[in-house]
Amino acid sequence: MIDDASRERLNDSLVTLHFAFRGLVAEPDNILKDQGLSRIHHRLLFFIGHNDNLSVNELVDTMRLTKQAIHKPLKTLVEKELVAVSRDSADKRVKRLTLTEAGADLEQRLTGIQHDLLLHAFEEVGPAGADAWRRVMDTMARRLGV
Repeated sequence: MIDDASRERLNDSLVTLHFAFRGLVAEPDNILKDQGLSRIHHRLLFFIGHNDNLSVNELVDTMRLTKQAIHKPLKTLVEKELVAVSRDSADKRVKRLTLTEAGADLEQRLTGIQHDLLLHAFEEVGPAGADAWRRVMDTMARRLGV
């Protein structure tokens, strides 16, 4: 059982996490909105951009989403010529995804904003604080099987 003081610290941590996440996504979300895109599009661009020639199935597994969940946003990225789709040379049934030059530029712009925010925070808390933050995030991700 959690005592009242621990519960309050956990609630404070959740509030901080909420506002930190809002800060992390606010500017990228505005840029995406101006292009008729949303946060899922950034996530797709990020994972495709950092895993070149990713298959659709690998993308689904990596993001832990369904094909149905990514179909429409992925189609939008292809239509906007931000993502290119090609057939696998060994298995024509497999679709491979890569960022176009425009897609890579957008992904780097969006992720660059987030890199700058994290870099500033890590510089402020120092290496020990940055390492502690990564351990907390890794622990939470592992608990979810990520």
